[in-house]
Amino acid sequence: MILLKDRKETDSFLSVNNDIYRIITVLNKNQELKKLLIHTNEKPLQGAAVQKDLRDKQLSRAPLLPYDEEEGSIVVVTMINGDIDPKSTTMLTTLAIDVFTPGNQWIINEGIRPLQIAHAINNLMKDEMKQTDGVKYRLTSIINSQLSDILLGYRMVYEAVIDE
Repeated sequence: MILLKDRKETDSFLSVNNDIYRIITVLNKNQELKKLLIHTNEKPLQGAAVQKDLRDKQLSRAPLLPYDEEEGSIVVVTMINGDIDPKSTTMLTTLAIDVFTPGNQWIINEGIRPLQIAHAINNLMKDEMKQTDGVKYRLTSIINSQLSDILLGYRMVYEAVIDE
């Protein structure tokens, strides 16, 4: 099926695509989050600053397997649902931000690593994320999740809020 550029449905898909890239870009700029993802010891926040770009590596738009446990945690941002509002033809999107950490790296001095990562991500989503077309995303649930026998974590579900 070929989608025409002047169709509203096409604009919605492109907006979600842009939002997902913006999210991983905002996450990539935050040193606290990058340290939590990269440094695998019990004191990750005391580690050196992380200079490398984590986009489409440990901050990803698709699950990354096979995975080397020594790499630390990964975050995957995906669209899980999109309902079209018949009145405005706007897509009401549900995004998932998955946080996966090897089980042997969960306990850190600051508490539980995947919960610390989820906390950092949620603060960035509330304070720094600039969504396409004025759409905001609100955290609606957090679910225990597992990507493999090694990678365990949480799925944060964000739903689009058009206007409050």
